[in-house]
Amino acid sequence: DEMRLKQLLLNLLDNAVKYTPKGGRITLGCRSGNDRVEVYVADTGIGIESQDLPHIFDRFYRVDKSRHPDEGYGLGLAICKWIAEAHDGTIRVESSPGKGSAFYVSLPLA
Repeated sequence: DEMRLKQLLLNLLDNAVKYTPKGGRITLGCRSGNDRVEVYVADTGIGIESQDLPHIFDRFYRVDKSRHPDEGYGLGLAICKWIAEAHDGTIRVESSPGKGSAFYVSLPLA
């Protein structure tokens, strides 16, 4: 579903922009192999604490409401996970506080 895959990618990019300070860097890329493609969005933003990482794909989970108290309901990453899984894919994250985050979406090649 092209529209849903676009939604997934735009949500990851929106988060990267939202949580990367001015002067930071956002990288979008992809690589393929073994009948799969991996798309990634990486940033040099604020990062995510290790205790939050297991929960960030849960519906309504927000890491820290004080960072952006009026934005979102904690559904964006849950929707990303749902879209990836609906396409027989996976999504994962690597993150370090103060250094940034990288989200990886792996999907089967058509």
